[in-house]
Amino acid sequence: MQDNKDIEKYDYLDSIEGFYPDGGAQEPAGGRLRALVPGIMVCAMVSLAGTFIAQHYQAPVMLLCLLLGMIFHFMSQQSPTQKGVNFTSQSILRVGVGLIGARIMLSDFTALGGETLTLVILAMGIVIISGVLWAWLLRLDREQGLLIGGATAICGASAALALSAVMPKSKTLEHNTLVAVVGVTAMGTISMVLYPVIIGYLGLSDHEAGILIGGTIHDVSQVVGAGYSISEEAGDTAIIVKLVRVFMLVPIILLFAFGYRKKKAKTSEGRFIFPYFLLGFVALVTLNSLQFIPQEILDALQSASKWLLVMAITAVGMKTSLKDMFSLGWRPLFLILIETVIISILYFSVIVSGIV
Repeated sequence: MQDNKDIEKYDYLDSIEGFYPDGGAQEPAGGRLRALVPGIMVCAMVSLAGTFIAQHYQAPVMLLCLLLGMIFHFMSQQSPTQKGVNFTSQSILRVGVGLIGARIMLSDFTALGGETLTLVILAMGIVIISGVLWAWLLRLDREQGLLIGGATAICGASAALALSAVMPKSKTLEHNTLVAVVGVTAMGTISMVLYPVIIGYLGLSDHEAGILIGGTIHDVSQVVGAGYSISEEAGDTAIIVKLVRVFMLVPIILLFAFGYRKKKAKTSEGRFIFPYFLLGFVALVTLNSLQFIPQEILDALQSASKWLLVMAITAVGMKTSLKDMFSLGWRPLFLILIETVIISILYFSVIVSGIV
């Protein structure tokens, strides 16, 4: 069996939805803060530069900060800034997504309708099943099909890691998890750049664009970057749809655990923790809907959310390495591409038909 260090090397690709590799002893708070500050400051400075350039040339702030971050990819590797960049792309992103609740109301969720919720659930099931079928056609093992299908259908890297944690140990599990984490993360980043361009060419409305982005792009961070590069309405809708997919991670993990209960020999190293930032999101949505938050505080929370998200997207760019993706081999990459195309076609077909 491969050593866990193969996957630990790519821990920085984990997203925000709730899987955390078990580590050693925690650093003292003071030492941890000193380790985080350089990376956070770098993300803030690059974000300021990206925001200034975007305002000057009237370009999408999120997209420009992402691309600038990719130029500074070395900052996320072994350097004094690595921990701070990881913290910004995960913890600061959690706070930023949670604060989005300050500009969303319960009526925005109900406005999606039962059709959209049904689409989300059906699409997830279809993509996971098709992952297994395409893996068989490509002569890949079933395990890899489930991991790539689950990562594409739910929430990218975190889904792959969480599903791996409840699957039985095998000689290929570590390698297949690594392939899913690296490949799906890179494909989601490519989608984040391309989808706004494709959506503009197709002439979709902001609401339709939000449903397509939230339903098809893999990580929350990538959904934020693509959605808000189009408009606030598209970004808000995309986040709502995406968070429905994130909530579905828990029941799907339970289904996997139940399905593998007899084959599961021992627990993988890692734990799934419910993404508590979603509770903050729901609390703010509820308080906002009941009009319990003064307008001045709402404005401050909304401004804080925008800035934290810009910093987080910059950090996501710094963590992106397309070189890692192209080292995985053509069969897994083709499977990831096929899965991404399938989920996109499902959503686009339903949107064009006017069902949602």
